[in-house]
Amino acid sequence: MTDPQDLERAALIFKSLSHPGRLRVACLLGSGRYTTQRDLIEKLGWPQSTVARHVGALRSGGLVTARRRGTEVHLELVEPVAHQLMDTVCEWVHPE
Repeated sequence: MTDPQDLERAALIFKSLSHPGRLRVACLLGSGRYTTQRDLIEKLGWPQSTVARHVGALRSGGLVTARRRGTEVHLELVEPVAHQLMDTVCEWVHPE
């Protein structure tokens, strides 16, 4: 039988990833090439406030951690299931 807490955690993860912008941010973070908020702003061409809002939602869902180093905010996709999900989603959305 499935633990109700596990279902709640899964729902929170899916809710955190339920916006196309957040999916894009998570894909970029999952690739490991974009690791700072500044990297994401440059790659996406979005205003800082938009990137911060999406990163904040991913952080609230427990998928991303942020560490400030000087003026840079370093981001990391930390939830193992998020890496698995993003690998699957990114392969589907960006087949190569």
